[in-house]
Amino acid sequence: MWRVLAGLLVLALAGPALAADLDNNGIENDEFWVPGTFEGETDRDEMVYFPTSQDTWQVSSYPYWWHVGDTVFGVHDVGLDCVDHAVATIKISYNVLHSGGHVDLDFRIDGVTVGSMVLLEEHGTGYVDAVFDFEAMVPPFELRWYETNQVAGGAGSVSIDETGLCSVVFSCGGTSSDDTTWGTIKDLYR
Repeated sequence: MWRVLAGLLVLALAGPALAADLDNNGIENDEFWVPGTFEGETDRDEMVYFPTSQDTWQVSSYPYWWHVGDTVFGVHDVGLDCVDHAVATIKISYNVLHSGGHVDLDFRIDGVTVGSMVLLEEHGTGYVDAVFDFEAMVPPFELRWYETNQVAGGAGSVSIDETGLCSVVFSCGGTSSDDTTWGTIKDLYR
């Protein structure tokens, strides 16, 4: 019996073997998020693909971001009564930043800056995440990424993917749709 339990434990700890380069950066298994999947709580989280080619892009040297005021925006809706938390993911499709070059982006909802992120050389052509908490807002609303810095001359630029690999997962911690005891316990960790 002990041998059977030990064998099952070894199998459980081994987990599935995955060998994939899902973000096409030449490094297998470095992805922490798989594009096109949603692992949030469907009763209280909702993902919006933003930005995409359907949004409005006003980038001075399109598609290369390096000017103050480069922006992308669009009106989006979610099926939640309100939102006060967002996890934004940007997929960098081109990155030649160097010599300390960086792209500073504000994330704005209906014109209110709720947070920011910095794109750096070391991000390569991978994913960059940022988490924002803010006063509750009611959808639909305009989402916007807005560059707040001018990249120094010769220090490079980045391009942001517009094929649906960027996203924002919204939630509202003010209310829980799970009224059970387990729901109350889960709310302690949200």
